[in-house]
Amino acid sequence: MKAGIVTFNSAHNYGAVLQVFAMQEYLKSLGMEVDVINYRLDEIDKVYKLYNIKRKGNKAIRGLKKAYKILKVNLSERWRIEKRKNFENFINNVLNTTRPYKTLKDIQSDFLQYDILIAGSDQIWNTELTKGFKPAFFLEFGNRDARRISYAASLGNDSIDPKYVLFYKRYLENFDFISVREESMKDVLKDLTDKKLTRVCDPTLLIDKDVYDKLKVETKYKGKDYIYVHYIGNDEKTYEIADQLSRKLGIPVLHNRKKGLFENELDALFHGTPEEFISVIENAKYVVTNSFHTTIVSLIYEKDFITVPHATRPARMKNLLEIAGLSNHLVEDVRIMPELESLKIDYKDVKRRLLEERKESVEFLNNAIYGKVSDKHEENYIKTSNKFNCYGCELCKDICPVNAIEMVEDKEGFKYPKIDKDKCINCGLCERSCIYRKDIKPKVEENFPKIYAAAYKNIDVLKQSTSGGIFTALYKYILAQKGYVVGVKYNKDMVAEYAITNSEEECEKFRGSKYVAANINDLRKEIKEKLEQGNKVLFTGNPCQVKALRTYLNKEYENLYLVEILCHGVPSQKVFRLYIKYIEEKYKSKVVDFKFRDKEAGWGTGKSSTIKITLEDGRILTEPAKYNNYNRAFANNNILRPGCYNCELAGVNNMSDMAIGDFWGIEKVMPKFSKKEKNGISMIKVNTKKGEEIFNAVNDNLEYYQSNLKAAYKYNHKYAVQLNVNRFNLMEKIDGIEINSLLQQFNQFKSGKNAKEEVIKKSI
Repeated sequence: MKAGIVTFNSAHNYGAVLQVFAMQEYLKSLGMEVDVINYRLDEIDKVYKLYNIKRKGNKAIRGLKKAYKILKVNLSERWRIEKRKNFENFINNVLNTTRPYKTLKDIQSDFLQYDILIAGSDQIWNTELTKGFKPAFFLEFGNRDARRISYAASLGNDSIDPKYVLFYKRYLENFDFISVREESMKDVLKDLTDKKLTRVCDPTLLIDKDVYDKLKVETKYKGKDYIYVHYIGNDEKTYEIADQLSRKLGIPVLHNRKKGLFENELDALFHGTPEEFISVIENAKYVVTNSFHTTIVSLIYEKDFITVPHATRPARMKNLLEIAGLSNHLVEDVRIMPELESLKIDYKDVKRRLLEERKESVEFLNNAIYGKVSDKHEENYIKTSNKFNCYGCELCKDICPVNAIEMVEDKEGFKYPKIDKDKCINCGLCERSCIYRKDIKPKVEENFPKIYAAAYKNIDVLKQSTSGGIFTALYKYILAQKGYVVGVKYNKDMVAEYAITNSEEECEKFRGSKYVAANINDLRKEIKEKLEQGNKVLFTGNPCQVKALRTYLNKEYENLYLVEILCHGVPSQKVFRLYIKYIEEKYKSKVVDFKFRDKEAGWGTGKSSTIKITLEDGRILTEPAKYNNYNRAFANNNILRPGCYNCELAGVNNMSDMAIGDFWGIEKVMPKFSKKEKNGISMIKVNTKKGEEIFNAVNDNLEYYQSNLKAAYKYNHKYAVQLNVNRFNLMEKIDGIEINSLLQQFNQFKSGKNAKEEVIKKSI
């Protein structure tokens, strides 16, 4: 088994690195190969930088400030350089870290493959520390069949910022098993997930003392009498208690603060290694701390100690000492400091208590690693009413034997199933057939997938297509076989809908991206009839509609060719409808066509496609796509269906015979082809022999080159799009503000006065 851990492994903090080490060593003791996924979050790393220079301002002045800070560190703060070196050595050599990753996209780009993924411990879910919500700490990466476990993850407080509530609700869905660090967190999260929440001990308590003995490095303080004082922040209470204890015992203080702080002082140790930190505690006569992990190491090495509760996060300390039966060792003020005689510790009882605590945590991990994983399909929308768990494919409506289900649009403009209780016969077919998390992927065929970059040879076809014109090659082949083609077009009311045809004129209407949810209507029944009659059928659509069709048909048809479009997500029909209305009212004419990716101004990275809107009176409105308010809302993930942020079908999957879409980033992975073809290049992913059959039948019309999976998906979606706060802010105002004005509020290209004026000159 191979396990990956993601946590605050890069923090230059003894507790942070020791909890990662402990989890690593515990998993290794189970016979696992373990990686610490080296997520070097800037928000964490910058806390421990030797100096920080703001990027704004005059370049020369910034250079002078940098030189001054470097000089200052080297002359008067050498200990900071030493501390950084010590921690980075531990992080990169004691921990089995991967290469560094700065962002979630960096992690996702590596196609990491693990049997087990673990998030935690530490305050990885604290949005104040991470400066926003970070899906990487909810394991939004890696292979889909990996078991995902949170271990002793923490919010750091007893509440969630309201703007992130839906984020937690969505991303907690990733986990198969959830454990938290504080008991109070169970109450905070219980309304956000149906999964069982378990409180477990800190990872540092999972391993035995002899593991730390092998890690520790002795210091020059061994054999000397001292009180070790370790405190975080400018905590006056910790200082006062330690100072009084030093006076009572007549023992000097070794501490981690500024030299000369205590009257009776052995030394100040600013930069000891994590290995030395353990030794310093082991050899101390007494420990005084406001640090949770210093308290834990004191317990492991059976030291006399006093813990001062953390000023803002005391819960975990109180909880730990309650478990150990040592609540009287939590001293809040020097004025109520108990007599030392009353602080004598029966470590036999403490060890028994901590072993019991460890036992429960080990049971959680054993179950999470080796036990049965719940059927995620049971969490579909029909059962849970969770909008993140519905793709809106309408399969439940189509498959209901008594027509008891209708699709009803919500406030945001997305349709969800509504069951007529009077008609329903409780057969359960809708629940059993729901495609959400339903494993119906075809068997992976040997030597597949095969990846190609391709462009249609006919330049006119290429210019009329969104990317490389591959769809045209495919539909022409099927029509030549007297077959039928399914795609998406606009109806007379500019509503996107799936349709089936054997007409080339109608197929041309399927060309071009439609960035809006499309109605499937009752088309699946007609598709099945055509297939049963022996006709070849080419179905092109979103991955969820491909999966829904396969489920509806419930058998493989040799005459069915399934082609999925690489999907960014499905925007709201309501937002598009309101935007069309805005255009029609502004220009006093009906919209009859809406092209999202017209190639008049170019195609690809660094070039702006054009929004091209045709009005009934013959006028054509154009605008650079990057400035268009609707298009930017789509591209920025602000108007997508909730299920798109939870989509298991995004990225690399084998749901279809073939997947097609833009070959983003081709100028980096295949520059010669990119320079040669300036009107669009498609990525083609052939998944099956049937897909290869149709590709071979059309490739004479293409200029194509073979590529590979990593190159094809380096810049294409590999995972579901990420939630963002703007999405909910925008949707909450959808009925209160004129749609173009609302969308413009969230379009970063129209934020400044000059930019706005420039866009108005170019705009429709």
